[in-house]
Amino acid sequence: MHFIDVLIRQAHPGPKVPPYRSFAQKQRDAHVFQSEETPYPVLVDDVEGRVHQVYGGLADPTYVIDAEGRVAFYNMWTHAPTLHRALEELFANGGRGTALGGIDRKPHLLSSMTDGWKGLRRGWPQSFTDLELSAPGMASGIWLGYQLRSVLAPLTLRAKPLPPSVKIGLAVGAAALIGLGIKRLVRA
Repeated sequence: MHFIDVLIRQAHPGPKVPPYRSFAQKQRDAHVFQSEETPYPVLVDDVEGRVHQVYGGLADPTYVIDAEGRVAFYNMWTHAPTLHRALEELFANGGRGTALGGIDRKPHLLSSMTDGWKGLRRGWPQSFTDLELSAPGMASGIWLGYQLRSVLAPLTLRAKPLPPSVKIGLAVGAAALIGLGIKRLVRA
């Protein structure tokens, strides 16, 4: 199994990280990204983003290519637990065919809230403002999620999915906390 990252565009442009204007600029950024953040090869799409467009044009997808060179799974927003399940299923089928029905369309916002601040911080303050204006509360939620990272990360950034019993327990606990909060607001 090999992992490859393809640099497609500047996800959160800002004063320190402007949108790409040249291939050389993208190559420099890819080199920095690989040396600072990722242990596997980083390829660079052209400035027009032709590869990005052929593969759907989404912001943070993952494609799993099977042993025959075909797309076996498409994770519209990269999510490690879902990707883990897809890889397990693909390996169980000898590395061929589709996995998990071939596509996952869920946005998996909790992992983005826990780990998305690094990208927004690179383009600060413009990236924060742009996201907050386009999706009110999203940038603030990502900042808050990053502040609570030590508590949230063991749940939201897992490589393997949580067992169903743990998911149910967490949902019941969250519902109870929300219920208590509403009860307090009604009394006040």
